[in-house]
Amino acid sequence: MLVPAADIYLTYRCNMRCRHCFVGPALDRATDLPTSALIGFLRSARTEWGTREISFLGGEPTLYPDIDLAINLGRELGYHLRIVSNGGSSLLRLMRRHAADDFDLAVSLDAASPARHDALRRPGSFRAAVESITVGRQQGRRVSAILSVGRHNLDQALDTLLVLGTLDVEHVNVHYVTDRGFASADMLASPQEWRRLCEEIGRSSGLPDVRFEGTFQPADRPVSCAAEQESMLMLFPDQRVYSCTMFVGLDDGHAHRWSDGSLIRNERFRHRYGRTIESSGHCPAASFVNETLPRSAEAAGCVIGCIFDKEFITARQAGQVAVPRTIDRRAQ
Repeated sequence: MLVPAADIYLTYRCNMRCRHCFVGPALDRATDLPTSALIGFLRSARTEWGTREISFLGGEPTLYPDIDLAINLGRELGYHLRIVSNGGSSLLRLMRRHAADDFDLAVSLDAASPARHDALRRPGSFRAAVESITVGRQQGRRVSAILSVGRHNLDQALDTLLVLGTLDVEHVNVHYVTDRGFASADMLASPQEWRRLCEEIGRSSGLPDVRFEGTFQPADRPVSCAAEQESMLMLFPDQRVYSCTMFVGLDDGHAHRWSDGSLIRNERFRHRYGRTIESSGHCPAASFVNETLPRSAEAAGCVIGCIFDKEFITARQAGQVAVPRTIDRRAQ
């Protein structure tokens, strides 16, 4: 098994309850990944699966009690590290303790105005996120951003990208919100809305580089699957290991469990979700998450692709048109 990049969800602790969070009610458990599991997984990933990049997520990973140990061990083992954060005060404290080359940073921003962003997260979160991005850039850190888009903020998506452009982020990952965790079905953008946003980004100037989630792809484009290829590992605080976050929250959605320093295969996952790309034509998890999604995609002449395939929309200088786009696996 070759896993170039892996995700470790260090904790379900979180100081926010974001409207679209796919983790959802699990945050109320505030579970931390056992330190022994963290150490064992980091060591095994490096030696057994060829992993070179690790992203720490949560919850809010900067609230993990052993976050400094995680960073220091990751650096000692030679990983390229990234912290995915909501940009709160705990992140600022962490950045002050660690050099710029200890980890890259990805900060979530959901709207172009404090009022809209704070309504989705919590009061003051917009200001804190902007400050974290600014401080990270001043430190010389590589800083990217995450914009999760649904009908709740679709009208602000372009303006949010413009704000992130002024903050000089390296790139923005634009994610499609699905109705999992705290998100509801009425938040889902239609395939037409999603593809229209992609086209609008491609026509706009003044934006940062964008990595646009290939949720709805043209029907004639081949669809690959990270879960089927077993090219992804995502360790969660309860030591379940997923091959794709689309399966989080589904019964037996974890492909493995981490136990006593080993990956234990969950055969029930393969029995329940064993439909292949060839038989469904869509992301294998899509119909389990929302059975109307494949039908909506087909009506729009699309297929539901892998969330780890991104369309690169590269911005040129202001006043020029941005140029889409190349599909690439596991674009961080």
